[in-house]
Amino acid sequence: MELLADRLDGIRVHVRAPGADIEAELRNRTNITLSFGESVYDFASESALESALTSIARLLWTGWQCQYRAAIDETDLNIDPDDQHDLNFFAERDEIEATVESSDGRIRISAVGMENFSVRITPGTVREISEGEFTANVTEASTKLIQEYQDKVNELKKRYYG
Repeated sequence: MELLADRLDGIRVHVRAPGADIEAELRNRTNITLSFGESVYDFASESALESALTSIARLLWTGWQCQYRAAIDETDLNIDPDDQHDLNFFAERDEIEATVESSDGRIRISAVGMENFSVRITPGTVREISEGEFTANVTEASTKLIQEYQDKVNELKKRYYG
């Protein structure tokens, strides 16, 4: 029988930015890859990329949550709140803020409750770095964001549940 942790690690979510030939995939909980259609990066503006990446983040999170719920539904686990204590935990979890940057400072991603995302790209980035460097920066920042959020959720769990 497959362990739940293995099922969760096996979740893969593949999305495309609305109105753009930009795709992303989330796998193994934290690994995100980003790819552009031919010449898309070369002609993109930072503001268009910010919008596309924000949409991608939202779509990846929603897709992961759907598959997570489906995996949990196949077990006897109850992840829904049972009482006011649980409701308070979920309310605080939904307010967790995480903000990270790529190591070169060009990509900044923020999230509140992993539902309200914001992406900022330093002006001039598209002209100054290659598509490969850009996707590596996005991957790095995305992984940091997920890890920071998970760390904060774990701290909150310890506070609530010991």
